[in-house]
Amino acid sequence: MLHILAPTDFSNNSYNAIFYAARLFSEISIEFHLVHVCGDDGSSDMERVKLESAKNLDALQHRLVRDVGKNNKHSWKKVSLCSDMAKGIADYAKENNMDLTVIGNKAKDEVRDILFGNNAMQLVREITQCPILIIPLEIDFKQVGKIAFTSNYAHPIAGQNVKALQFFSGLMESTIVPMSIEDKNGKAGTKQNRADFLEAISESASKEVKLPVFEGKVNTILEFVDLWSIDMLCMVYYPHHFFLEFIGKGIIKELNAKLKIPFLILPNSPD
Repeated sequence: MLHILAPTDFSNNSYNAIFYAARLFSEISIEFHLVHVCGDDGSSDMERVKLESAKNLDALQHRLVRDVGKNNKHSWKKVSLCSDMAKGIADYAKENNMDLTVIGNKAKDEVRDILFGNNAMQLVREITQCPILIIPLEIDFKQVGKIAFTSNYAHPIAGQNVKALQFFSGLMESTIVPMSIEDKNGKAGTKQNRADFLEAISESASKEVKLPVFEGKVNTILEFVDLWSIDMLCMVYYPHHFFLEFIGKGIIKELNAKLKIPFLILPNSPD
């Protein structure tokens, strides 16, 4: 059984992410962990807040079952946490050995200059033991036929991440499309890291797509996603390397406004 952590603040943003995951993995045995952070233990009105949280979690489950349809392969665990938002959810993911965390990307009119919203970006940084799937709010559900994986291969792709990518590709019956962007500043070992990764995924991947930089890496990726009809984008999160280019000022606004497909982020895992 797959265990999916689904943090919620009861917004349309978080609901859409859970709904999408329930549809995407409709044929898989899953326990969804619906987790709401209702505040710190120090609150004087914590009992009332916890009761309200539990009530809203029940309503959320009923809404999901109504909208997605009853699925005997899915079960729901509802948890109200009294803690700091990011740390509480990250600790829960680790302590309960989650396989995947699903969060939503806020709509453009809700947050204009942050890719995943303040809270979601904190989760990307804090959750280090399982992949995170980001679902844009303004997308319709569709099956994932192609997962694009992109990296500059400055670091080896850890075997654990190769297995995770292949696992999700198999679950969704999708093809991995490796994409590389020309990088004149590539470091020693880059070619070997790339070759090792391509060899590892060869049985479940299409031919690698090599692209020059058009007008920056974000535009290059967006052009590729559109031209090749990519259904999901995947990257490894390196706290101090390639991924930071996608959370920097300016780039983040552009990607937030234009990226319309789910984004699978693999943790920086030691091999």
